[in-house]
Amino acid sequence: MKNFVKLVLAGATVLAATAAAPAWATTDVAQAPDGFFVPTDAQKFDSPYYRYGGSDWSWTHNAIAAGFTSAALSVSAFDVDYASGERDNIYALDSGNWVLLGALTGTDGNWEYGNAFVLGANFFDDIAAGLQVSIDIDATNAGWAVTLGKSALSTDGSVVPPPTPGVPEPAAWAMMISGFGLVGAAARRRRSFVAA
Repeated sequence: MKNFVKLVLAGATVLAATAAAPAWATTDVAQAPDGFFVPTDAQKFDSPYYRYGGSDWSWTHNAIAAGFTSAALSVSAFDVDYASGERDNIYALDSGNWVLLGALTGTDGNWEYGNAFVLGANFFDDIAAGLQVSIDIDATNAGWAVTLGKSALSTDGSVVPPPTPGVPEPAAWAMMISGFGLVGAAARRRRSFVAA
C-alpha cells in the first residue's frame, strides 16, 4: 500500500509539472486534418503534404479570448534547409494586411519549430477573432520543398506541443505514464494478494 501511495504521488507530481503554465495561458494548435498539415511522420514526403513553391496556403487559428498579455506563433516544419538558402516565409493577417513575421528556420531532414514568432499587441484583436496565418513556400523559387506538421498559437507562455505530428501532447504523456503506473501497481498488489 505504501508503494501504491508513492506511485500515485509521483503521478500527481508529473501531472502538476506539465500544468506549470499559468491557468490563463492558452495554446491553439492547427494541425491535421485541417488543410495541408501532415497527419503522421510517416507521410512527411507524401503529396499533398510535401509542398514546393507555388503551393502556398493559409489557415486560421481558433479565437482566443482577450485578456492575454503576450502571444507567439510556432510553425512546425520538416526539411527546412535554412542554412542552404531555403526561405519559407510566414505571414499573419493584422487588421486586413498581411505582415511578414519571418522565415522558418530548421535543418535538413529534421522536424523543428524554427522560430517562435513573437506577436505584438497589434495582433491581439486578430488573435481574439481567430488569427489567419499564411506560408510563402520557397519564397526565392529555388526548388525547395517543406512539410508542415502544425501551427501553435500560444498566449502568456503556454506550453507548445512537440513539433512532430502524431506525438502526444505533454499532458497526454503524463496521463498515459500515470495510467501505466496505476495499472502496474494494481497488478502487483493483486499478485501479492493472491500469493498470501
